[in-house]
Amino acid sequence: AELFGEVSNVFEPNYKIATPSGYVLGPGDELLVQVFGYSEQNYNLKVTAEGFVYIQNVGPIQVAGLSVDEAGTKIKNKLGATIYKAIRSGQTKVSVTLGQIRSIQVAVMGQASKPGNYTVNSLTTLFNLLYLCGGPSNNGSFRKIELIRGDKVYRTVDLYSYLLRGDRKDNVLLQDQDIVRIPYYDSRVSIEGEVRRTGKFEMLRNENLDQLFTYCGGFSDSAYRSAVKVIRISDTGRILADVPAASFAAFTPHSGDAIRVGKALAKYNNRVTIRGA
Repeated sequence: AELFGEVSNVFEPNYKIATPSGYVLGPGDELLVQVFGYSEQNYNLKVTAEGFVYIQNVGPIQVAGLSVDEAGTKIKNKLGATIYKAIRSGQTKVSVTLGQIRSIQVAVMGQASKPGNYTVNSLTTLFNLLYLCGGPSNNGSFRKIELIRGDKVYRTVDLYSYLLRGDRKDNVLLQDQDIVRIPYYDSRVSIEGEVRRTGKFEMLRNENLDQLFTYCGGFSDSAYRSAVKVIRISDTGRILADVPAASFAAFTPHSGDAIRVGKALAKYNNRVTIRGA
């Protein structure tokens, strides 16, 4: 939650990168076509609302729905078959790159800090949008964020994979009319005491205490590691239980559980004291 609340450029779109391989062209994009070698010519081609680019003496070429590489191959073949015959022999070459990029409409729904409709550029990724909307709210899930595309759940995102391991596999490019839905969290537990990072952590079904200690960074140097205390809210009150270290992998926390890790006992197991002469 702190990551989304800070002013940072970590999640700002990077416009100084090569066009991503998965980028799909659409109306409003601009293609820069350079012809060089035996012939020299530059074209700035805007993709029309119907998905075409138009080249004088060549005609319209359908590029919407294609990647930049696919569109480049199509344009090169069309130029080689019409006004630049030397392309076929290799005396003339063609370079096709992405110029200006289009804007797209996306929506954020559910338990976001700032839900609503957003107009962003077509290089915006899912993480960029999550930062723009302030991330999940206090009741929102970090573990089951849904990217809905074409009325189907295209991808379910677990932000802990990025926060803990820096895994960006879910940081996909957004497309026009995508919807990001942040549901309520299912299970959340708190941990306090002698661990590296205290606080609240969201747990998936069947995740155990060992995984919780991974999320919080593990025990501190002065922690008592043989057992932890668990305070659980039942239908009639609170229950206090000790969970030994041997049961960490088998113990599944429930939503609302409070885990307390104490300090190591201030006694020695192997000390002998000698006094007198």
